[in-house]
Amino acid sequence: MIGQVPKGDTSINGFINSILEFAGNNPNLALYITTIFRWIFVVLAAYILLIAIVSLLTTRATPEIWGYFMTEGGGNFPITHWENVIGRSRSSDINIPLRTVSNNHALLIRRDEDKWMIKDLGSKNGTKVNGYLLDPSKRYLIEPGEEIDMGGVESTITPPSIEETRNNRFMRRLDKEPVAPWKILLAITAFQIMTVVQLILGMREEITASALTPILLLCLVMWAYVMFFHARGRRGFEMEMIAFFLSTINLAITASSDPGAVVKEFIAIILGLALMIFMCFYMRDLNRTRKAKPVLIGLSVAALLINLIFGTAQYGATNWIRIGDSLSVQPSEIVKLAFILIGAGTLEELYNRQNTVIYAVFSLFCLGCLAMMSDFGTALIFFATYLVVSFLRSGDFSRFVLTGVAAGAMGLIVLRFKPYIASRFDAWGHVWEPEFMDGLGYQQTRTMAYGAGGGLLGLGAGNGSLKYVGAANTDLVFGFVMEEWGFIIAVLLVLCIATLSVFAVMHIVAGRSTFYTILACSAATMFLVQTMLNVFGAIDLFPLTGVTFPFVSTGGTSLLTSWAMLAYFKAADMRRNAGLAVRREE
Repeated sequence: MIGQVPKGDTSINGFINSILEFAGNNPNLALYITTIFRWIFVVLAAYILLIAIVSLLTTRATPEIWGYFMTEGGGNFPITHWENVIGRSRSSDINIPLRTVSNNHALLIRRDEDKWMIKDLGSKNGTKVNGYLLDPSKRYLIEPGEEIDMGGVESTITPPSIEETRNNRFMRRLDKEPVAPWKILLAITAFQIMTVVQLILGMREEITASALTPILLLCLVMWAYVMFFHARGRRGFEMEMIAFFLSTINLAITASSDPGAVVKEFIAIILGLALMIFMCFYMRDLNRTRKAKPVLIGLSVAALLINLIFGTAQYGATNWIRIGDSLSVQPSEIVKLAFILIGAGTLEELYNRQNTVIYAVFSLFCLGCLAMMSDFGTALIFFATYLVVSFLRSGDFSRFVLTGVAAGAMGLIVLRFKPYIASRFDAWGHVWEPEFMDGLGYQQTRTMAYGAGGGLLGLGAGNGSLKYVGAANTDLVFGFVMEEWGFIIAVLLVLCIATLSVFAVMHIVAGRSTFYTILACSAATMFLVQTMLNVFGAIDLFPLTGVTFPFVSTGGTSLLTSWAMLAYFKAADMRRNAGLAVRREE
């Protein structure tokens, strides 16, 4: 029975009761309103995401020129990266097509203002500076104007003139600026307020004030974040807008399926946002970031070992650590952040065999721990990321293929000794058959049935039935979104993750350092593979692996990690004054 709303009650409970009273007195009108809302949700989602996506993919940075590499005979190569390979290979940053020059002859790395570091890469004819033959095992600081001899080719570094520096800054000011965030902010705000109303109408007395308040608080956090950094000259907020929108869907899904967990999800968003900001500022100093690797390796090893010893099983995988009665943490999710950063490297590190061996051993340790936990979904994500990092570090495609084949063989051996995992492959592609429909295929068949029932627009937040199936708001969240929010919004969510991946690849050329490029591409790989496993597993195109959809699935650790991982994309964003990880240009 709906109670009378006290006059002057402006609390969230009063707001809920007002809407419930209105719906009780005008049931047909309330039904029309929710129908209209479902159309407006799709329009707002398309507007928010397409504007952010188009801005990300159409605004590029004019390369910064740090100096010129001058060679005898009139060669004049602009230096547009902090780290450069000099050699005969066409893939070299500075290409000298002479037979006396090795394919990968030397490294040229920017240090401080007007300071450079040069290192011979074991070239056939050696490298000399001012007539002194360089030892390939050592690095040497040089200044512009010093004579460099590479295989008999005389060369030198010259700084850009004052006029060239001014012109370069002027050209960067002419770059197309990222879209202004204000219209997107207003659209997300409208989406969030309507979501609160829809949840009240859809769930009636089942909804609580504590489940709705975090959605409204997220709106305030979003505005505060953008206004604070916009006032400090930052202009690129598309990635954060996408993340705030996806997080709104996350809170709505959690409110519909588990209202008591919404506050935890909101806290995870705040912690993830804070960690993302911290990581962006920390990564401004490349040397400081590189020095953090040994610490991260130690912490990651400790976290995984603690998980092996004290972990508790959930859905067949022992990848959770319980803290008290109500809090659980998934260490492997947090280790993802370290795994990416440890795999990244400057050009100098990529040519250091010791660094490659350390990363390979660390990766093998992580994969072994995940296998012992029976968390093969996360292991697959780690391995795919390792393959991409290895390829980016070496450029050797044959090694990429051989590693993949060897891993496939190891996977078959693991399936032989892990019948629980093998059983998922038995049902794969056959979930509609009678022997699996109500057993191993129960989750996928219900996901597809309920998801199809949502149509293009969905049934409305709070009106779905898939939420009563196990892991609906985590492993099966794509079907959850399809049922309550519709197929169009579900596809747009996938498009968001794909856009971040395309953005990372597009900005490889403009990246100041290979380190930041590998960070962004690794994060993109992790997001993309994770999304594919989640979506295709839910609809039986892949075996169900139990991994989450970034930002969208319920789960505090996963949500925190997704937000923090945005820092790796921001570090590769070289658009003028767009990213927090790059110092502001005047």
